[in-house]
Amino acid sequence: MRARISRHLGPVLSAAPGLEPDRLLAESATDTDTAIDAASDTTVALARRLARPAALAGPSDRVGPVPPEFSGRDYTIFLLRIAAEVEHTLMVQYLFAAYSLGGPDVPDSLREQVRAWQETILGVAKEEMGHLITVQNLLTVLGAARQFDRDDYPSDSPLYPFGFRLEPLSLNSLAAYICAESPADWNDAEAAQIKARAQADTGDVVNRVGALFDQLITLFEDPAILPDNVFQPDTRVFQAGWDEWGRGYREDQRGTEATSVLPGLPAPELVILPADSRAAALVALRAIAEQGEGLQAPEDENDSHFVRFLTIYRALDQIGPDAAKVVRPVATNPVAGDETGGAPGDPDTPTPISHPEAVLWAHLFNVRYRKLLVSLSHAFELAGDLTNLNALSPRGWLIHRTFGEMYNLRAIAGLLVRLPLRVDDVDGPRAGPPFQMPYSLGLPSNERNRWRVHRDLLDAAAALYADLRAVLAEGSEARDYLTAVAQLDQIERVQVEQLITPAAGSPTP
Repeated sequence: MRARISRHLGPVLSAAPGLEPDRLLAESATDTDTAIDAASDTTVALARRLARPAALAGPSDRVGPVPPEFSGRDYTIFLLRIAAEVEHTLMVQYLFAAYSLGGPDVPDSLREQVRAWQETILGVAKEEMGHLITVQNLLTVLGAARQFDRDDYPSDSPLYPFGFRLEPLSLNSLAAYICAESPADWNDAEAAQIKARAQADTGDVVNRVGALFDQLITLFEDPAILPDNVFQPDTRVFQAGWDEWGRGYREDQRGTEATSVLPGLPAPELVILPADSRAAALVALRAIAEQGEGLQAPEDENDSHFVRFLTIYRALDQIGPDAAKVVRPVATNPVAGDETGGAPGDPDTPTPISHPEAVLWAHLFNVRYRKLLVSLSHAFELAGDLTNLNALSPRGWLIHRTFGEMYNLRAIAGLLVRLPLRVDDVDGPRAGPPFQMPYSLGLPSNERNRWRVHRDLLDAAAALYADLRAVLAEGSEARDYLTAVAQLDQIERVQVEQLITPAAGSPTP
């Protein structure tokens, strides 16, 4: 836990756990045994929560004064950086859950429905990426450094809605996602049952992410905390806009696989909003809250993440014994490398991937994940031409590569969830996408050196391609993908080399 951050969280978090155990038990327990189990889980979790210092406890919707050591602007930046980290962690956890769905054991009668769930969750993850990008815009308009970092897993931090771990989709993980995305006034009998399940699984009360955005909205609304002169409208050219980032992601333009099977669940619609003023910043914050974390109870607004996860939860709960067949036996918290870990299903430890082919794909997955983050971060360093969005400038090319890497991640994840975790247990748990953070996301101050980072990643990928070719069978699906992505990398390399090479007569840094 990062004490340098958590020590300032007093106004965001309070000692009140936000859970009424007696009411929860009365509404969720259906018989004596259930009541006893729920009481035990609740008591342990509440005791753990209340034993923490007040600054590390559960969520509070109240806004306190700006803490010591901060100005209003600095405190707002502090919370925005936390919001960016939360959006990032949710995005990768949702991607992992979606990738785990499917497999040969899915009954024929459920295949289309399971595919729809997968597309729906992938759509939510794409929208979380939109939220992450919009939060970068808010940091930019305040003149702050952008935040793409997050903790590696497994980790338990008061910054996150629940302990950060990568795990296959289940009723338990869905319960945690629902609670994290829930509105403040979600308190019916079903809510009590789902909150009890999430708490029993995570070992703690799940923080409502919307509370953080409520805090931010209140801060942005107050000129005494954020005077007008802290907003820098001239940063607009460096910010992301929907015209650049959101094309093709309007409802009914992409992701219709989900809506054709589960009517009422919308296609992904990215919320990517620039901010050049207080009013624009508030529009962006409210849009994020309404789409994902729920400022209002969204039962009648079926585009919220809360409702989408709740709909899948209800459907999965109705399947009964077949629920275990719709998810691949993917290891929890998979990692590439020689780290020591626990059992493949242990949510509190990493699980090393040791199968020779799988570990190479896992390393390649990490390289492509880093490429996505580097491309995203680099795009914010370049000014956009707001008068000619059709021209593919270096910034536009980086945006194109960011989305291209999302498809690479999906393709490699699709291979990993079918490969064994270990060479000595080929019929056992499957490997999974590791999503391990790079050693650094810092970019050089010099533009040519930034492009050299991209070249380094292409070099790392090329070396892994050579290793993979040595173990892949001719004509295999995996080898065909490898050939295709290597060809695309060659095209990218030509573009990168042109951006690194100085013009004639100019100095070389």
